[in-house]
Amino acid sequence: MAKVLGIRQQRVQYFYDTYMKSRGDATTANIPTAHQAVSEKILFTTNPTSLDLTNMPASGQLTSDQTFLCYAVRHELQIYNGGVASVTASGTGWGATGTVFIAALNSFVFRLQISEKVEFEGPWAMTPAGGGPWGFISDSRQPLLTNGEPQARSIYVLPLPIAITKRQGIQMLERLFNFTGTTVNTVVDVAELINEYTGLRLGRAYIDGYNTRDVL
Repeated sequence: MAKVLGIRQQRVQYFYDTYMKSRGDATTANIPTAHQAVSEKILFTTNPTSLDLTNMPASGQLTSDQTFLCYAVRHELQIYNGGVASVTASGTGWGATGTVFIAALNSFVFRLQISEKVEFEGPWAMTPAGGGPWGFISDSRQPLLTNGEPQARSIYVLPLPIAITKRQGIQMLERLFNFTGTTVNTVVDVAELINEYTGLRLGRAYIDGYNTRDVL
């Protein structure tokens, strides 16, 4: 279908990609590597296959002559027991739901790169999702933990937008660092800790703002 010349559509639309989405001990269950926690992963660069993972229209860039003004970077992190007991990861005794969540949130950092330039970087804790699930579970042994209360104040809005022009490359580098101690035995592999957790785990990244595209 031909585009309408001289007319562009502007819409408010965020784009997201999934860092992890799985349940059960990933070291024993048949969970695809793409759904597991790893020390480093580059988001927005894989071909879109399903809306439950990403709504990016193409691998690493917007399609056609689309442009984007990014006003917010958000990260969604959820750890939920789901009524099953979590294992102890690597013998550290860090297998509790709350501990896994805090260890993950304090270890995740990101770097948003547009073409060859780093535009924005920092820890996940400073870019809460602000819109995800929120609430209290009646049984305090099964807490629901998420990165951000679903209110506008939980979204960190950039004072100046990040401009993404036509066919520029988009990459979100996600890194997960370990906790180190005084001896080798006290080093906690956070990716392993997350993967050995037997409950539900979800991690997503968002770029939010104004998308301009052709009218077809």
